[in-house]
Amino acid sequence: MVRLWKSKEDREIERKMRMRKAKMALKQYINNLENLKRKIFLQGKEAAKLGDEALLKRSAMKYLALEERIKQAKRLLLLMEEAEVQRELVKVSANFIQFSQDIVESIAEGPGAQDIARMQVEFEKAMGRVEELDDALASMLDLTSESILTGDFSAETVEEAASLFEESASSDLEPKSRLKQIEDAMRG
Repeated sequence: MVRLWKSKEDREIERKMRMRKAKMALKQYINNLENLKRKIFLQGKEAAKLGDEALLKRSAMKYLALEERIKQAKRLLLLMEEAEVQRELVKVSANFIQFSQDIVESIAEGPGAQDIARMQVEFEKAMGRVEELDDALASMLDLTSESILTGDFSAETVEEAASLFEESASSDLEPKSRLKQIEDAMRG
């Protein structure tokens, strides 16, 4: 029997496979660019030895362009990995919320019906936010993996993925007190 739709688990498995393929393709792309950058650098050195200023300038321009492409590709790879981690955090949060809801329901005799109804509404709101965040992150991962696998990778793709991720990131998941310290440690 042919199924006309896929289960959520099937879609998730396909998404993970596409992500793995896209990440491998992106890493290969970065390696190829790094190799090309080294070749161009050596060509520029040779042009300098020969005293050919025009060739030296072209080599330097190509080198800078490759550095920018490498930077964009690495940024996209980091965004994809960050989105995957964020999705795992969302899933863990959803599991905890469900567990909390089950606990509240199991001890329903203690609080009054009004309190239980209020807690139920809050749990449902939290689950709705978790599902929205998961959907947004899944869309971002789908966009980036498809653009990489189809060869439609550009600076606009990186920016679109970054903006989707930033829109979906929950501000309450970001510890503000230590954020600057962590950023400085990463820079140092």
